[in-house]
Amino acid sequence: MAPTTWEADILKIRAFEMVMILFYLEDLREFIMGSIQFTDKLHGLNRLSDGKPRTKEGKKMDLARGVLVSEGAISQAESDELFALVDYRNLIGHKIHELTVDVGTYSDLTHIDPETYKPIPAYDYTAAKRAKKLRLKVMKGMMARFVMQASMSSLKFEAAEKTYLTEIERLKKRVNKGIEQTNKVIAKTNLIIQSIPESVKTAAQPYHPRNIRENGSLTKAGGGCAFQLFDAKATPLAVAYMMRISLRSANLWFKKWHTSKARSS
Repeated sequence: MAPTTWEADILKIRAFEMVMILFYLEDLREFIMGSIQFTDKLHGLNRLSDGKPRTKEGKKMDLARGVLVSEGAISQAESDELFALVDYRNLIGHKIHELTVDVGTYSDLTHIDPETYKPIPAYDYTAAKRAKKLRLKVMKGMMARFVMQASMSSLKFEAAEKTYLTEIERLKKRVNKGIEQTNKVIAKTNLIIQSIPESVKTAAQPYHPRNIRENGSLTKAGGGCAFQLFDAKATPLAVAYMMRISLRSANLWFKKWHTSKARSS
């Protein structure tokens, strides 16, 4: 089933934010590494080596964070924040599906990672702003202590960043409006369900397995159940929820019910 308009807008917001996170943290990583390496070269140092022939990039970043803390360019708390954001950036780069699965048809798959059986992290709507803020703070903190490595990356990304930020604000307004409208529909549907007499619910048994075939369509008993609920003034959405069927299927049965009523009148 396709996502609703506001669900699609949520995914677009996340896409724009994730692109910005990827840029902010990769640009910051290159700035940190380049500045430390250039400064070390001038002073005959090599603080980004763990003593092995070739230090892995992840290890280099750990060493770089240690250098920044020891030089007073950032605090330990900021170093921890950088570590967390880089980890989040890696999640975007390698398992982006884990940050989108909670929206749409397969949202039930959000509980655990099928490979690791660990809880899947929820999408972090603060990450983009935090990454942007930390990037500027780290660069400013390094200015007085390291030889800066010039970069044109910010200028190259400027147009994209402005476009993404504008689109995010526009989409947020649409999402909020969509959520508000959806909440109203949910509240109205709940009232309709509550208004159905218990005697009808008991007789119809909307949750009974006999109502649904293996392919998801309604059996004869299921059709009779739907008709009883429609007789009690249930809407197709209420029937869809109570019988655990699609709204499309509920609408089709509502048409059948309406036709049968028209013929009998």
